[in-house]
Amino acid sequence: MGLFAKKSYIGLDLGHHMLKAVQLERTHTGWQIAKAAAYPTPPDSIRDGVVVEPQALVAAIKELLKLGHFTATSAHIAVAGGSVVVRNVRIPKMAESTLRKSIKFEASRYVPSSVEESYIDFEILGPADETSMDVVIVAAPKDLVESRIAACEAAGLEIEGVDVEAFAIHRALVESNDERDWSGGTVALIDVGSSMSGLSVVQQGSFAMTRSIPNGGNMLTEALTNYFKLTREQAESGKAQLDAGDLLDAEKPKENPPLRVIQPHLDDLVREVRRSLNYYQSQLAEATPERQVSLTILSGGGSQLVGLSSYMEHKLGIKTVAQEVLDNPRFTSGLDADTPCSGLAVASGLALRTFAKAA
Repeated sequence: MGLFAKKSYIGLDLGHHMLKAVQLERTHTGWQIAKAAAYPTPPDSIRDGVVVEPQALVAAIKELLKLGHFTATSAHIAVAGGSVVVRNVRIPKMAESTLRKSIKFEASRYVPSSVEESYIDFEILGPADETSMDVVIVAAPKDLVESRIAACEAAGLEIEGVDVEAFAIHRALVESNDERDWSGGTVALIDVGSSMSGLSVVQQGSFAMTRSIPNGGNMLTEALTNYFKLTREQAESGKAQLDAGDLLDAEKPKENPPLRVIQPHLDDLVREVRRSLNYYQSQLAEATPERQVSLTILSGGGSQLVGLSSYMEHKLGIKTVAQEVLDNPRFTSGLDADTPCSGLAVASGLALRTFAKAA
């Protein structure tokens, strides 16, 4: 190793269902996914975002790093869930140094848990008028953050930074994609996870709302498992053969009983998304076209259900697209053909922090 060898970093997505890691390399036009791997999260090792079985998770992280042949010793990780608060607020103008001293007081108005037991950060977005400014405040419980850092460090990784999953997704799919005109409008990001889904409304690059929805891909798997008396593996295999878009044809569900089984659960997800978007719209002082949600972007493992984007677009009345990292033309793959490249938005967005100035 050279005396001045550069540090290398991975983006590490600590999901409730899967652990995923990505290492990026800079190219002339963007980034190449140089290394990537996924490994199952030990059951019940992470609960509500908090690591509750650290030994099992540490062993799994080590297996993940071995599987992907990662040599990096530093990582960016993220937090998410109902206990993580992201609020866009308007406060009196003040210097950043002054706000840093009073941030706990400002955050106490918006953070439901104790600010003393939370990590709190902020970013000044800019002036709102002559006397006030817009600020995004982020708060996460200390036990959630510290349990994740401790598990990664026990697995041999130095944690370079802790982000919010929604920020990482936006960085990978929207902010870094200069061939799409998405960052100038208002988009809804829906990360369909295994047990939870995250929904964020991003208005001209600023997060206007972030929420957790208690619906995910597992609800479909469990519905198929219970109704047809299948193993989980059989249910997952069967789900991969379904096309949610067929539900838009009144005759097709009659011919396909599994579609009828999953439809109520899909409709629950759509209902929660609609409720959240309606709440966002109700908070608008001025319902200008620029502030209306004009696009929904789906990501996460659950978004891989065939036809989900067309089904949600029909139900919500909003253009909806499912996006993977490699749908962004600035990303290329340097992986073997048999290495899975799906569901890497969070890990890739975290890895992009290494190139923050370039991104």
